[in-house]
Amino acid sequence: MEKVTVTIVSSQMPPPKIAKRMAASVGTVGEQMVVGRKISEVVEGKASYEKLIKEIFDRVLVGYSVQSVTLAPSGNTTLTVEVAPWGDVVQGVAVEYDFGNLSAEVVKLIKQDMGNVEEKVSDVLIGLPVDAVDWAGGLSKIATREMLSTQLPEFRANIEVIPGTHTLVKVSLSPIGTVVQDVHVSLRSETIPNILLAAARPTMDDTSKNLIGLPVAFLERHRDYFTTQLVSTVAEQPLAKKYGLQVTPRLNPGVDTEIALKVETDKYKVTLEGYLDMGRRQDNTSARLHFGKFIGKRDEAFVEVNFIPSTVAWEFVPGWGHKIGSSTTLGLKYDTKSAQDRLWLQQELKSNWALRLERTPKNGYNELGIRYKLHDFLSAEYIITKDDQWLRLIGNL
Repeated sequence: MEKVTVTIVSSQMPPPKIAKRMAASVGTVGEQMVVGRKISEVVEGKASYEKLIKEIFDRVLVGYSVQSVTLAPSGNTTLTVEVAPWGDVVQGVAVEYDFGNLSAEVVKLIKQDMGNVEEKVSDVLIGLPVDAVDWAGGLSKIATREMLSTQLPEFRANIEVIPGTHTLVKVSLSPIGTVVQDVHVSLRSETIPNILLAAARPTMDDTSKNLIGLPVAFLERHRDYFTTQLVSTVAEQPLAKKYGLQVTPRLNPGVDTEIALKVETDKYKVTLEGYLDMGRRQDNTSARLHFGKFIGKRDEAFVEVNFIPSTVAWEFVPGWGHKIGSSTTLGLKYDTKSAQDRLWLQQELKSNWALRLERTPKNGYNELGIRYKLHDFLSAEYIITKDDQWLRLIGNL
């Protein structure tokens, strides 16, 4: 004989995975007994082989009793094993999850990744004798872990099976690898005062806290999802709805995750800045309100109102700006106090750097400023003229 094929039969058939495992176990016993023997020899001792296989399998099989074993000797011998369950069988399976302190939104996303765990576990356990759940539970754990390791590789699944006619399977998840320990959120705008965005910050801070404790790899894999959630959170703010603000997000996952949200409007540009000049003797404190209206996508008509506390002077400077490309803006201002035109150019550089150049053709005055944004509400600019230079701290209100 060269091969043994096993068939499991029962009035209450075991789950397919369990039946397959039973067949493999019986097949191993049968092959050790008959493979390599002559067919005539097996036929002669058929009853003895059937009795021995029944006794061996009956001892090792938990939750079932072996009713009969039928051996059909041939070149490919078949073994038919009839089994019956002991007592009650599993009629239903419930899965209970423990996601720790993760937020409801994150749990929803994780469940989508996990797929139908209940179906996977039920395939193994439903129809199984309650007494067999302990040993068969290992199969359900293996099957569940294999599925989750593929669909949710950033978490380790810990599984506990509690037998009963309605078996309970407890699944708890623990992160694998580096996790998010802190989240830094910045809200920035070039077209509305940053102080107006302060109302949205508490909501953004609460949303960002949901990311703490997540594996960095999970955040990276679902970057688009979390980015969309952040945009939606800002878009729901009353200010965003009122002025039709557009949100451009940037999410950098890591142990210290960074979230940068650029909030702009394509209708108006309103900024309020306070200046403190260090190294300049006269008029070293001032404030500027810029109010502009966009005309099309590249042009802006505006007026700037400057207030100088030391002389209690007000300056009104209307102007126009035209954007070239995505980072260069040039234009013309008119200083009503001195009745002089002023040409200006602003160039956005990498990261938080910017360059500003202003020239007054009538008197030949040139001013170059190099600005660095230190914080959402604070910048520093080094200013150079022909005769002087100083450092300016700028409060971006």
